[in-house]
Amino acid sequence: MSLKGSKVTPQIAEVCRRHGIFESQYYGWKKKLLDSAGEVFTRENQRDLEKERLREEIDRLKRTIVEQSCELQVLKRNGI
Repeated sequence: MSLKGSKVTPQIAEVCRRHGIFESQYYGWKKKLLDSAGEVFTRENQRDLEKERLREEIDRLKRTIVEQSCELQVLKRNGI
């Protein structure tokens, strides 16, 4: 509803009346929405950074597994 009413100001009173809310409540919601809209992009960026960190950790662990497997094979060949 906040987005619907934010397009044309004269209709805000009518939209509020139809939904049974006060205009002050509408404007409070609109302010909260606009104030927090930037957080969506910040959270997405943080998720991307976290995904990248996890990918790097997975790659590191895979390399460790390969190294351990190679060392194990060498030890088995040498009879240790």
